[in-house]
Amino acid sequence: MSRKYPHIATLSSIALILALMVTPAIGEEASEVSRSLGLVGDEQITTSRFPRPASQIAENVTIITADDIARLNAHTLAEVLQTVPGVQMDFLRTPGTSAFFNIQGALNTTVLVLIDGIRQNEFTDNTARVGLIPVQQIERMEIVKGAASSAWGPALGGVINIITKSSDPERAAGGLVSASLGSHLTADSRAELSGTVNRFGYYLTAGNLRSNGLTPNTGGNFNNFYSKLSYLLPGSGTATFGLSHQASSSGLDQGDTAKYGFVHDDTKFSRSSGFLRLAKPLGPQLSLEVDGYLATNDDHTKYGGVDANGGPVFFDDFDVLESSRGADARLFWGDNRYNLAAGIEYSHAHTRLADLLSADPLISDRTFDRYGFYANGAFSIGALTILPSIREDLTGVTGNNLSYTLGATYQLTDTTTLRAYAAKGYSLPLAVRQNELQKIATVQAGIESSGIPYFWLKGTYFFNAIRNNESAGVDVTVTDQNRQGFELEARTTPLLGFSLLSGYTFTYAKDINTGQRVQTSSGQSVPPHNVKLALNYDNSDSGLRGALTGNYIWWHGSSFPPVADQGMIWDLHLTWKVRPSSDLSPELFFSARNLFNGNQTTDTTLYNTAPRWFEGGARLRF
Repeated sequence: MSRKYPHIATLSSIALILALMVTPAIGEEASEVSRSLGLVGDEQITTSRFPRPASQIAENVTIITADDIARLNAHTLAEVLQTVPGVQMDFLRTPGTSAFFNIQGALNTTVLVLIDGIRQNEFTDNTARVGLIPVQQIERMEIVKGAASSAWGPALGGVINIITKSSDPERAAGGLVSASLGSHLTADSRAELSGTVNRFGYYLTAGNLRSNGLTPNTGGNFNNFYSKLSYLLPGSGTATFGLSHQASSSGLDQGDTAKYGFVHDDTKFSRSSGFLRLAKPLGPQLSLEVDGYLATNDDHTKYGGVDANGGPVFFDDFDVLESSRGADARLFWGDNRYNLAAGIEYSHAHTRLADLLSADPLISDRTFDRYGFYANGAFSIGALTILPSIREDLTGVTGNNLSYTLGATYQLTDTTTLRAYAAKGYSLPLAVRQNELQKIATVQAGIESSGIPYFWLKGTYFFNAIRNNESAGVDVTVTDQNRQGFELEARTTPLLGFSLLSGYTFTYAKDINTGQRVQTSSGQSVPPHNVKLALNYDNSDSGLRGALTGNYIWWHGSSFPPVADQGMIWDLHLTWKVRPSSDLSPELFFSARNLFNGNQTTDTTLYNTAPRWFEGGARLRF
C-alpha cells in the first residue's frame, strides 16, 4: 500500500472483512458463542478500582490473560502490546531492550503502567520500561484506552493495569520450568512455583533473558525475580506481600558502530519494589483495603561517537537515580448494581539526573509529594448504569488538578452494550522540564455486541483535546492538539479449531495552533492507520495450538528522522502438548517472528525492527 495514498475506507474494512470470512459452525448455540468469544458482560474488570462487570465499564478496555500471553510465546510486555488494537510500538528489536509505544496516538509518557498497583513509570521521563517487564508473572492485564485520571491520577493517555498471579489454592506445590533458544543466541529461561499450605499462599518466579542482539548494539542480559506471599487473617481478611527485582545490562556491539557514526550504550538498569496490602471485610457490602509500597530505580546510559580509529568514545554518561514510596487507603461499598469506591492516596518520589562525565551541576534534582482524594461509583437502574467519578490531586509540581468522569452504559439487549463517557484528566510533566501539567478533555462512545451469530463486534469513537502535550526525546516540544478517530474490533467463534481476530484504528491529530496535521517523528507517534490481525488455532485432542499475528502501520512521518512502515509484520507461534490427556506433560513451542522482514519504526537512523528470527523451546508444568 502506498504511504502517499492510503485508502481509509479500504483499511477500515480489512478488520471486518477478514473476520467475516469464517463460515459459522452449524448447530452451535448462541450462548456457547458468547462464552467462546468471551463476551465481556460477565467479566469482572478492576480498572475503576471496584471489580465490576464489563457491561458496567464506560471506557474502551482490552483484557489480556495469561493464556493469551502463553499463546504468543512472549518474553516481555512490549511483545504483547504489539498485538493489541489501538496500541502500536515505535519499534521492536531484541527482547529485553528499550521499547516505546502509543495508545491511539497518546505517547507512553502519558500512559500509567501499574503492577499490583505500583507505578512503573519513571518520574524523570514518565516512561515505563515495557521491554523490561517480564510476562511470566502476569495473570491478566486491563488496558484502558483513554483518560483514566479520575480513578488513577496521572493517566492522560490511559492505563495498563497488570494483575500478577496468585498462589495455587488447590495444591501445596506446583509450578513450571521453561527454556528457549533462538537466533543470535537469544535465550529465555524461567521457573515458577506456587501453592497454598493452610493459611499461607505463595507465588514465586524467576527468569533470565539474554541475547547477542538481533540488531546492532542490542545484545544484553536481563534477570528478573517476582514473589507474592499471602496470609488469610484469623476471622476474615487477607494480608499480601510482594517483592520484585529486575536487572538488565546491555553490551556494546562495537563492530557495527562505525557505519552509524555514534554510540548508544544502555549499560545498566535495575528496579526493585515491594508492597504490603491488607484487605478486610467490614460488613456484608463494605470492605477496606490499605496498602503501601517502596520502589527504587537506577538507570545508567552512555552516549558517544566513533573516534578516528573507528573505536567508541563517550561524551555523556547519564545516571538516573529514583526512589519512591506511597500509601493508599480505600473503602468499597455495594454490589454489582450499586457500588462506591472512595479513598486517599499519598506518594513521594525523589529523582536525580546527573552526567557523570561532566563537572556541571546535576541536570535535575526534584522531589514530588502528591496527595490524591478520589471517589467513583456505579448506579444501575434497569438496563442503564450511570458511572460518576471525581478526583482531586495535589501534585506538588504545578498546583492542584481536578479530574472527573461521567459515563454510562446501556444494556440494549442481552448481547449488546452501548457505552459512552466524558472526562477530564492530566499527566505529570517531565521532571527535567518546568512545564505545566499535560491536560485532556475527552469524549468516547461505542457499541459492543455478539448479536450477530458467531461474531463479536466492537466499535469506539474518541475525541481528545490535549493541552501542553509534551513530545518525547531530548528536544522536548510542547503543543496543543486535538485527536479524534475510531477503533473497530471483530472476533469469530472457532470453526474446526480456527478463529479470527482483527482490529483497525484510525487517528487524526491536529496542532490547533498551526492548524497542521501532526506528523510522526521520534518524539511524537501519531499513526493515522493501524491494523491488527490474528488467526488462532486450538485442538485439545492433539495438544496443538497456534497463532499467526499481523501488524500494519502507516505513520504519516516527517522527513527527518525518516520513519519506516514497510509491510505488515507477521509472527507465527506454535505449541504442542506432547501428551494432551496428561496434566504432567511437556510442551514444545516454536516461534518465527517478522516472517517477511518488514520494518516499522519511527526512526530508521536509530531503531529498526529485528529482521526475521526464530526460536524454539520446551516447558513443563507440574
